[in-house]
Amino acid sequence: VIQPEITTHRYLLSKGKFIMQTQYALKQAGLTLPVTKEFQQHITTLLANQVLQKITEAVVINFRDPDYSAESGGFHPVEIRFIRKNNEWYFDYVTDFSYMGRVYPELEKEIDFCWSGNYVFHYLIGDISLAAERNELWSLWERNFMEYLSMGIYRVTVTVESC
Repeated sequence: VIQPEITTHRYLLSKGKFIMQTQYALKQAGLTLPVTKEFQQHITTLLANQVLQKITEAVVINFRDPDYSAESGGFHPVEIRFIRKNNEWYFDYVTDFSYMGRVYPELEKEIDFCWSGNYVFHYLIGDISLAAERNELWSLWERNFMEYLSMGIYRVTVTVESC
């Protein structure tokens, strides 16, 4: 689990000028899952590309496969939310959705990792309380998610929540 203590800045050369890019540290509270460095780097890069004001309280990142449907399947939509506490960013939740139901399928939570609620949920099992099982599910989910990202499957949108 990577939990750096501070927000750092890195400088990139762009069009002959150095620009400052903020590197956000992502922390865990409530749950402790084996979030890999690669996952954190990908997410912090997405956050660094956003203009986050001091009044920003939360950020929601949505990953959508434009071809995903109840009829043809595809890659599940994923929503990840981070909340700001004392000027530090914390995981709030990671939710993987899928279509459920036969006659009138609806998008519902299939897997939910919730740090603020201190639970992990899978639609076939319910709440998962054993740390080893939580960690195993996270590792499997994260590995698949990172593979889908590398394939360029998702359209990514970032929504900023401010006071």
